[in-house]
Amino acid sequence: MKKLFLIPLMLLATLVFTSACSEDDPIQDGQEQVTPEEDDGEEGNEGNNEEGGNMEGGNGRYLVLYCSRTGNTERMAQTIQSTLDCDMIVVEPETPYEDDYNAMLDWAQAELDAIEQGNYPAITTSVESFDEYDIVFIGYPIWYSHIATPMQAFLHNHADLLAGKRIALFANSGSSGIGTSERDAATLVPDAVFEESLLLTSSTLGNMATRIPEWLESLGASREEPDAPDAASLNINIIVDEQTITTTMEDNGAARDFLSRLPLEVTLEDYNNGTEKIFYPDPALSLDDTPRGCEPKAGDITIYEPWGNIAIFCRDWSESSSLIKIGHIDGDGISLLQGTESVNVRFERQ
Repeated sequence: MKKLFLIPLMLLATLVFTSACSEDDPIQDGQEQVTPEEDDGEEGNEGNNEEGGNMEGGNGRYLVLYCSRTGNTERMAQTIQSTLDCDMIVVEPETPYEDDYNAMLDWAQAELDAIEQGNYPAITTSVESFDEYDIVFIGYPIWYSHIATPMQAFLHNHADLLAGKRIALFANSGSSGIGTSERDAATLVPDAVFEESLLLTSSTLGNMATRIPEWLESLGASREEPDAPDAASLNINIIVDEQTITTTMEDNGAARDFLSRLPLEVTLEDYNNGTEKIFYPDPALSLDDTPRGCEPKAGDITIYEPWGNIAIFCRDWSESSSLIKIGHIDGDGISLLQGTESVNVRFERQ
């Protein structure tokens, strides 16, 4: 009889241990729990600050906003940010959350109850405008099936600014669905345009590296690449005392290297009693795919190969195999550079 009595006890202990350690959202009534290893991390907002939670990327079309308590949503946000090379901001509570798990559950439940009464927790994050962004990515852990309270507060505070914006939700949970949190977002920002959401649970988080790029592709979101040089890109301006000299560069390797460095501000020094205006690019321009030799005319932009300096000819000069033409000043623009004085100029693309 003693052996038969022990079997149910052992089964009960196994079930209790499994349910306590498996999931990752704050739970109630049999829903998923949040564990320090799973859901995500803000309890010490220090980690986010050390990593530079607010990041600017090269692609200004997208913004990633996220809150995190143990790190998983932060990892999702960072993957989106690095894929798109875009701006990223962490939403932080004014008061850091408790490290103690049970205290955190009580706090989360109390804040969710307060939100039902219209009282949102204080946060330290605000954004003045979303006008420049095509899509705003909103990320959060799921707490008791709802959006984590700091992000709810952020959406509540910025509802007017987010009206009409495309919003893509991404979330992390133990195993619960994203539907309730999607309804939270639609209630908090009723005038936004919501795109397809992404949910990663404890069983799918390991597929983040493939799931996130696939999701971004389905939204039409991609890293912004610079335009390839074309014929128009060979046209540049030289600004002298707020006056503009238009210039056409050659289609050769040295000219393309020069174009890649613009905008550029330099002082042109006089050389040979008003014959040339010169400066030394640092590092020297690449001469790959560049023909040598020219007979410079007034307005020609050249490289003197032995020294590596750029020389803009203010008058005609004799042919030299050491001179390499990389451009020519249009019309009578060279008149602004003629004389024996040094001149401060700015080179920029048209």
